[in-house]
Amino acid sequence: MSTRLAPAPTVEPPAATPLSWRSWRWWVVPLGALALFAVWLRSLDDVALAKTAGWGLLPALPSSWYGAFAGTILLYLWALLSRHRIGHTLAALHVVLVSLLFATTAVVYDAPRYPWTYKHIGVVDYLLQHGTVDRSIDIYMNFPAFFYLAAGVHHATGVPVEELARWAQPFHALVAAAAVYWVVGGLSTARRVRYGATLICTLGDWIGQNYFAPQALAFPVALFVLGGLLRSVPPGAEGFRFAWLADRFPRVPEADLPPGSGFWRSGWGALVLVLGFTYAVVSHPLSPVLLLAQSVGVYLLLRPVRRWLPLLFLTIEAVWLALAWPFLTSTYELFSFGLDNVAPPQVAVTEPLPGYTTALWAAPVLMGVLALLTLWASATAYFRRGRAARVLVPLGLAAVPVAMVLAQPYGNEGIFRAYLFALPWAAFLIALQVFDEQRAWTPQRRLIAWGAVVVVAVLTLPANFAGEMSYRVAASDVAADEFFEERTPEGSVLLPFTSSFPTRSTGEYPDHLPRPTEGTVGLDELPGFAAAATDQDDLIAFTLDSCDTRPGGGPVYLVLGPAAEDTVRLFGTMELYTYRAYQRVLSESPDLSEVFRQGRTVVYQCRF
Repeated sequence: MSTRLAPAPTVEPPAATPLSWRSWRWWVVPLGALALFAVWLRSLDDVALAKTAGWGLLPALPSSWYGAFAGTILLYLWALLSRHRIGHTLAALHVVLVSLLFATTAVVYDAPRYPWTYKHIGVVDYLLQHGTVDRSIDIYMNFPAFFYLAAGVHHATGVPVEELARWAQPFHALVAAAAVYWVVGGLSTARRVRYGATLICTLGDWIGQNYFAPQALAFPVALFVLGGLLRSVPPGAEGFRFAWLADRFPRVPEADLPPGSGFWRSGWGALVLVLGFTYAVVSHPLSPVLLLAQSVGVYLLLRPVRRWLPLLFLTIEAVWLALAWPFLTSTYELFSFGLDNVAPPQVAVTEPLPGYTTALWAAPVLMGVLALLTLWASATAYFRRGRAARVLVPLGLAAVPVAMVLAQPYGNEGIFRAYLFALPWAAFLIALQVFDEQRAWTPQRRLIAWGAVVVVAVLTLPANFAGEMSYRVAASDVAADEFFEERTPEGSVLLPFTSSFPTRSTGEYPDHLPRPTEGTVGLDELPGFAAAATDQDDLIAFTLDSCDTRPGGGPVYLVLGPAAEDTVRLFGTMELYTYRAYQRVLSESPDLSEVFRQGRTVVYQCRF
């Protein structure tokens, strides 16, 4: 028998006052959302991209943009902390929030964001040209569901793939928000908690996984599957897998506990879950592994129906991996154990622009703040409010991806994947403490709620926008890559000045070195660059030598453009005046032949 003190009886506050559409308070959120959306749209005309610098896009955004962002956060909090029942009009406010964080760049940039977006555009273009995948080319061809889906959307709508990529971030962010609202609904029926968790999760999602990429859709699908599993759990103490768990973590009767769902306990519900898991398996290598582990965690703690579902999930994953096994084992290290996986990512900087090194701390501080809030919320629920049963499952599901970081092949990038899959559960735990209606709304509690969300909102801005000098892609650089892939001989080698350059943007990308499974190495990453970068003549000699010694027997094409200059400015890898002199000497060199120029981007053939 447990020796822990029995929980104090819960004091139920008066029910929230129903809010009629005839009340002025009912109209505050929808009219406020409409007004804030209009302010955001108007602010886009005043974005000064030329001011993008060490703090990223933040100096380029006008005061009206910040006003719209602040108004959205404040109105959202006002609705969540009001004494009235909230409605789904909050969804309109969430659309405004997503627009501010993820659609701003889609509107003001002249090409899709992130250089690494273009390798996914190239896979879709390959499918449109050839109609099927070639598993020997790269890992994307072995997990093609997302690319087939994007190609199908292009065929059905006629929207160019580049436009789909441009708007992928706000679209996927909205889908992910809906998925978070859904999965939290498997733990609480309270709209206040569900919208509060969705708000915290959206503000905390800074890692940029929601771009035009397979994991962007695999993540909400994983949440959908987990939400269905939670809805198939019998309500009350019967939902626990073991009797000792029910005794150790007694459930306090609360009005927002989900009653369970007949559909998700039925065969049709199980079929939907299997289809969802199958999509995750055939679209991304890591997401289904995390989903499988979290599904097993649900079955270890609770009693969802059909105990054979995890075994079926494992079988589906094993079958698909068997098909991809020859490529995976010949190309990648499938497991990597050790503390190197949790080492902080390193960024090579010499004399970066003011603000950049400070802004780099925003993301880890944001992660730390959310971790501390999660621990505080869990401890409060366990020790002070007798709600240990409410925190057991989300804590366990948040811990699963964190533990898996130590055994995955993504290196320290795996930290961000683990953070993403733990974030919805952490957001629920925080929202359960600051937004639920199980006790009176004391001034202290309101202050905690306001303070927590405002701090997270402030940190999310530099976390999302501080890297824009690396994230923004110039249309002229994209045109240069298209020229290289479509107009140069098979086996040609691309040598961009920086690896922050869009590559593999067309269906012809497999015809060129390096192999599509390898990253494109920039000139500024080659050994000896730092020593040569102090003088334009030394840098010219270094460049010509690098062209001559590049692997492969085909011609080599050197690319300079906005990405190169932004990298030089941001990271301070060389003096800007040295880079400008280097550009002039290159244009006059008899050892180079200019083969393409558009805007500020130029392509030289430097090995013939």
